Amino acid sequence: MIQKKKERYRKPRTVNEAAELLLSDLLIQHLQSLSCMTEKEFDMLCEHVTPFLNEEFQIWQGNDDLLESCYRQSADEDDDPAKIILTRVKQMLNNFNGFLVIT
Repeated sequence: MIQKKKERYRKPRTVNEAAELLLSDLLIQHLQSLSCMTEKEFDMLCEHVTPFLNEEFQIWQGNDDLLESCYRQSADEDDDPAKIILTRVKQMLNNFNGFLVIT
């Protein structure tokens, strides 16, 4: 049963797919907080969330497509892939115009 569930779950292959997946999982309050964070607050969040994202998206355990997508989007090769994804989430929130449909 669990194996079937895992087979249906497709790991995100790009930064945008990972960001969209995170956005779909966040509560409205979290979305609002994230969009209003200062750089310092955002950096602190990244420090705490990075290990979970690395594990959830298997960034260092064979999800080479996502890892490559992260490095294509970053000007600095020392940037952490999980932070690149979180930065994209924040950009998507800040550039959002219209209605957000939560399902």
